[in-house]
Amino acid sequence: MTMMWLAVALLAAQAGPPSPEAPLKQNRAPVPQQPAPLDQPKSAEVDRLFAMTATQGNNAEIAMAELAMKQGSANEVRGFAGKMIDEHKGLWEAMAPALGRFVSTNPAERLASADQLVMRHLAGLKPADFDQVYILSQISGHLAMVTAFQTEADNGADRQLRELARKWTSTIQAHLELAVDIAKHVGGSSPFKQ
Repeated sequence: MTMMWLAVALLAAQAGPPSPEAPLKQNRAPVPQQPAPLDQPKSAEVDRLFAMTATQGNNAEIAMAELAMKQGSANEVRGFAGKMIDEHKGLWEAMAPALGRFVSTNPAERLASADQLVMRHLAGLKPADFDQVYILSQISGHLAMVTAFQTEADNGADRQLRELARKWTSTIQAHLELAVDIAKHVGGSSPFKQ
């Protein structure tokens, strides 16, 4: 979940500050010499990465939601957490057999290190702070999951995984939208301006 944000931060840090001599209106983005092909080849590596990401992400969503049921102070947060538990367990039941062909599906083995750190951080927060940090972590987590599901649906080699990713993308997107809406009411304004 948070690995994507870490990668973005590392790339930004490597880029360094812009040159003071460069005019501000200049486009500094690299321009590819040839346009990327519209159709990416179907890849078994996409399937394996998706299976790992979906397994770890799903386990993290359930674990964080269970913590939110105990530590959350806002009714909206606890309601969201209950919905995450129910719907991610349903997603897991539907997808585990297909995912198990690519990765271990033992939940105890499938929580990413970054998610373990988020869990430890959440566990140490006061209830008032917990709600906002939990919801913001849900926004970033579901944003990463939407990307993973869409990538699998478009580029995966395994037909069953592609179909499952297509089927569940709208559910993950709905979770993201709900988390953004709740963020407007919990601990301040939404992180996204409208």
